[in-house]
Amino acid sequence: MIRIAFYSAGDSWDDWAQRLAPHLPSIAFVDLMSDDAMQADIALVWAPPPGRLAALPDLRGIIMQGQGVDHMMADASVPRDIPLVRLVDPDMSVALSHWAILAALDFWRDGPYYRAQQAQKIWAPKPQRPAQGGVVGVMGVGAIGSVIAARFAALGFRVKGWARTPHQLDSVAVYAGMDELDNFLQDVQILVSVLPLTPDTRGIMNADLFAKLVPGACVINGGRGPQIVDQDLLAALESGQVGAAVLDVFETEPLPEAHAFWSHDKITVWPHVAAQTNPETAARQVAAAITAIMAGQTPANQVDWQRGY
Repeated sequence: MIRIAFYSAGDSWDDWAQRLAPHLPSIAFVDLMSDDAMQADIALVWAPPPGRLAALPDLRGIIMQGQGVDHMMADASVPRDIPLVRLVDPDMSVALSHWAILAALDFWRDGPYYRAQQAQKIWAPKPQRPAQGGVVGVMGVGAIGSVIAARFAALGFRVKGWARTPHQLDSVAVYAGMDELDNFLQDVQILVSVLPLTPDTRGIMNADLFAKLVPGACVINGGRGPQIVDQDLLAALESGQVGAAVLDVFETEPLPEAHAFWSHDKITVWPHVAAQTNPETAARQVAAAITAIMAGQTPANQVDWQRGY
């Protein structure tokens, strides 16, 4: 019997249990916060309370219910000597690409302008942006970003990608490392970030970066909230250097009621829903990770603690 300690602030383990059963018939779920978790073999979690995982003496592996691992990185008590696995679900990649394209096309076709006109019953067409050749920059062209980049290219945009290390993508010019960041940003009219949170990416979207975009550019962040310096974004929107921002992630979540982003007319706030975990599509991957961990093997998508993802 494999005991799985479960924790998620907004979900129950019912869907996971149902989806994992065909792949792992001998499993039992327990609440991470209960005494029963003391015998858990695996933790299947999202943002567990700091220190809790370290209290489980028999834990052999930790599997995240999403791609982000910054909660784990921030908790120094999380055991570094057992596998930490992040979820890399193609369904989430597709969902996030839909969200990014929705946000970008709404900006490109002046959706906010026309909604404001409708509210005032004004009929005032404005010149349409080019249907081909607009420049989209995707920061983080890994499992998710590469899907986003390819789909923007298929829509006729000129796509640039930025990554930690060099690699190639069809129809995408990829720039690598901090030395090539300025060249990546040049001519970008729509900036999409799906970067993981690391020491190098924290605060990367700041006044200096915004100044290098095409004036009036749109900033779309589906990566991690701490990558944006909030006051720098507000200043860039005020000056017109950034024309719009679409944000799904924030430094503090839920976004505090008093935060300026809520009421800003050039910011669209999404409550961290750009790509929600789907147990139906992710179950096979989670089951494979559990099987590998219990067999003493290296699971796919194991996190490199030094790299940060």
